[in-house]
Amino acid sequence: MKKCINKRCKHNLDDDFKFCPYCGKSQSKLPQKESKRPNGTGSIYFRKDNKTNPYAASSSITGARVYIGSFPTKTAALRALQEYEYNPVTSFNITLEQLHMEWQTVAYKNLGKSVQENYNAAWRKLAPIYKRKFRDIRTGEMQAIIDYYEAPHHEEGAGGKLKYLDEAGNGTYKITDTPKICDGLKYSALHKIKCLLTSMYTYAMRNDIVNKNYAEFIELPPKNETSRSRFTDVQLERLRQSIGTVPFADYIYAMCYLNFRVSEFLELTPDSYKIVDNNIAVFIGGKKTEAGTNRIVPIHPKIKEIVQNCIDKNGETIFCDTNGRAMTANQFRNKYFYPAISTLGFPEDLTPHSCRRTFSTRMSAAGARQEDIIALMGHTDFSVDINHYINQEAKTLYNAILKMA
Repeated sequence: MKKCINKRCKHNLDDDFKFCPYCGKSQSKLPQKESKRPNGTGSIYFRKDNKTNPYAASSSITGARVYIGSFPTKTAALRALQEYEYNPVTSFNITLEQLHMEWQTVAYKNLGKSVQENYNAAWRKLAPIYKRKFRDIRTGEMQAIIDYYEAPHHEEGAGGKLKYLDEAGNGTYKITDTPKICDGLKYSALHKIKCLLTSMYTYAMRNDIVNKNYAEFIELPPKNETSRSRFTDVQLERLRQSIGTVPFADYIYAMCYLNFRVSEFLELTPDSYKIVDNNIAVFIGGKKTEAGTNRIVPIHPKIKEIVQNCIDKNGETIFCDTNGRAMTANQFRNKYFYPAISTLGFPEDLTPHSCRRTFSTRMSAAGARQEDIIALMGHTDFSVDINHYINQEAKTLYNAILKMA
């Protein structure tokens, strides 16, 4: 026997009665109402206006109410609330744009100007997700941006402003019905976008904003192997012979023996020039990496006269413009390097970076020790030079294997 659960009825009933015959009350026990969360520990509530993620969570554990987000299930909302209250951060709802501002303040202190410019160019490509809450961004959203720029796409000008075609077919920033389409970005440019995102995720994880790096799962297209050009011995000799007749051929020739990056090369000053033990002339310079900063690079006898002539110009830098002013990497490339390459009839895929590849390839072919190449190139790992700079010719590789017994 049991009593009716209706307090007003209180009749005795058999145990198998599902309804009270006196008051009609169902004898099934009602689920107990969930106890209310203690004040100040946050809340979870149901939103009728969000069918996909109807359970919202918020917390005021830090003193100010913070909206954590909306979730598909109550369990997911509770988990997010518990995670937040276990380690509350004021930047829980920080957007990608806000995080970038924080990250930039810290990261740019240790980066060279050229690296900063590369990151700035990569950042402009992420405009579609600037306002997204960083915690909510997933690999798919970032991958979509990479895929967009890998394919032919709407060309962007200064500051990410879109370009269009006018009636004459010329490019313009004035909006027309015809967008100006450009070729997809190469691996290096897409890789910089991934590097930027990876660096930002590292910063966010260090500050407990997220606990997983979704940028590491971004897939990039295969590298373009044909872009790893260098000067052949014949081209290098022709370059030497053209000094005095082809403007700035001496600069290009010197770069092949100094192996500095183009920005490092153009920033060398008379203070960078030193005479050390045994009357050896060296440059002390470099940047970008810890191993590459202020490294010692001996001056080869073949370019000693070139270096001295440039020092005697008394310009702002040793390798300066014709007016004595310092040059940027872009000014040197477009104003002097590519015109010189064109005049000499060399392949168009040669770039200032080809000078570094030429240096490391010739050093390796000459049998230089691995640790010496590492020190001169400013790298910390010989595999970097093997994979990206050293392009051994078949004859060189053949002579190398003949050394094995």
